[in-house]
This record gives sequence, C-alpha cells and structure tokens, in this order.
Amino acid sequence: MENKKSVTIHDIAKELKIDSSTVSRALNNNPRVSAKTKKIVQDKAKEMHYQPNNLASNLRTQKSNTIGIIVPHITKYFFSTAISGIEEEAHKAGYNVIICQSKDSEELEAKNINTLISSRVDGILISPAIKTSKIDHIETAMKRNVPIFFFDRYIKGIETTKVITDDRTTSKELTLHLLEQGIQKLGVLAGDTKVSIYDNRVKGIYDAFKESGLNTESKLILQQIKLDVDDAHDAINNWVQNKVTFDAIFAMNDMAAIGAQIALQENGYKVPDDILVAGFSNEPIAKLVSPPITTVHQPAAEIGKLAAKKIINYIQESDTSILASETAVLKSELIIRASTEKKSTT
Repeated sequence: MENKKSVTIHDIAKELKIDSSTVSRALNNNPRVSAKTKKIVQDKAKEMHYQPNNLASNLRTQKSNTIGIIVPHITKYFFSTAISGIEEEAHKAGYNVIICQSKDSEELEAKNINTLISSRVDGILISPAIKTSKIDHIETAMKRNVPIFFFDRYIKGIETTKVITDDRTTSKELTLHLLEQGIQKLGVLAGDTKVSIYDNRVKGIYDAFKESGLNTESKLILQQIKLDVDDAHDAINNWVQNKVTFDAIFAMNDMAAIGAQIALQENGYKVPDDILVAGFSNEPIAKLVSPPITTVHQPAAEIGKLAAKKIINYIQESDTSILASETAVLKSELIIRASTEKKSTT
C-alpha cells in the first residue's frame, strides 16, 4: 500500500509559484495578504487536501488552542446545555474542547485534571464534584500556569474567576412564593451544603423566612439527600411513615422534586391541593409530569458561553492579573407552574 506524504505549505507554494511565507499568511487569514490571493491559496489547499500541522504549530507557540471541561455528570440537562454553550464560544474563537466528567468523585476529578494537563490544554473550566474537599489537584494545575475557572459550582478559598447564577436570590424568591400560598411548614430536600450551590440555596430559604418574620425552628424541616428521584422518593416515604408534618416541598433540583411528587401521590396526597411541590433547574421533564412542577430556570448555555469567553480572554491577554479573581453572576428566573398553585376555595 502506497504511503502518501502529507501536503505541506511548500507543496502549495510550488504549485502556485509563490513564496511559502505568503501561503502561510494566506492560510492564517493574515491582513497583509489580499483577499484575492487568500482565495487562490485556500482553494488550492482544499484541492490538494492540505491539513495544517497543529502539533508543529502548538510547539512553536506553546499553545494548544484547547480548553478542558470537567463536569460532574455530562448527562444532566444543565451541564450538557452549559457544555454546548462552551463549545459554541470556543469554536467561534478557534479553540477545541476536551470534555471530562468527574461523576462527583474527587479522585476522578483529580485524574481528569492530570489528563487535561498532560494533553497540554491552555485552560480548564470546571464545575467541582460534590465529594471534593481537598484542593491540591486544582492548586497544582494553577501552579503550572494552567488557569482553572469555575462555573455553576465553585470551591471557596480558591482565588480565580467564577461564572455562577444568583442561587441565593432565586431560592429566596421561590420560598417567598411558597410562603405566600399560606403554607404552615416547609419540607426542604437539600443537597450537600458543603457544595456552593446548595449552601446558597439554603441561605436563600433562611433569607425568605427572616423577611417574612417566621421562625424556622417550627416552620422548616431540612434534610440533605443525594438529590435524585429514588433518594427523594425514600425521604418523603420516611417522613410520611414517621408522621412528619409539612404542606410544601422545596427540592433543590427537579429530579428530586419529581421523586417527592411521586411519593406523595402514592401515599394518597394531592399536589398541589394537599401539598405543594417545587424544584430547581428547569429540567425539560419538570413541565411534562402531572402536575407540572414549579422550578427555577438557570441560563446554562449563557453560563457556558460566558465562562468560555472569560477563559479565552485570560489565555490570550498579555496581562492576565486583571482577570485573576472575577465573579460573574447571571440571573435565573422563577417559573411558577401548577404544582404550587392551589385551587381557589371561593
């Protein structure tokens, strides 16, 4: 079988009888080359099936034009949407992406970072794992001059750029909405409050109670769970069996809200007539269950786009110190649906 040699810029230059430097500039869209010459060179490169040698270029510039992304779970709607936003912005700027998932494991997250460093990425966008308690692996990467920016979740104590949503504010708005329905006791299914997003959402609940002049000790029950359908289902069953009283549920993601709603219905409760149910994150399925679930829409794609813009700007900026510890907060939106709207008794 014939071993075909790769086409180089010198081959294109020879065909067109022009300098190799002109071919290189034309292929890199250099403004010093006329539009007419660019087209001639690019057409010839396409005709000859030219492929740029990115490895050689990367060795010269010490840039890979690649961003690493680490998310807890690729299959979750929020993260898959955020990844799409990152990819869109990265590709627009001429960057590739490498996607890893930690599965909410600190050990796997550390391996992901090492893999991305070995792949010579120019920067890493990460939403940290729930289990992450140490920060050595992140600090090691940053000491190697690989910038790490957080999106959605973040780790306190690490000075870097964060792109997040107003979790505390929207959690407060959702809680106020539930309290305005005249509920007597709120049951909260929270995630691990060592994680920034769940910590902020719990703080938002307390803010709402304080603003309403209510005592959380008598009006609030809070349990930290895994925040999936099964764990939420089990938590509600346990509350019912142990005769824990509540007339509204605030689950800190929509899958947990769905699990809670199913458990309530299986135990003979009507939603929302007997018990209100609210979630968070606006999963597509949340509006398809019966009744559709009140939730909070987070701008996942916009978070991804902004995080990508910021890390690319950081990579390309000669004086990066101005971007070292910025926090960008995007607004979320409360979406009220039938699961929290009691039928009028008048």
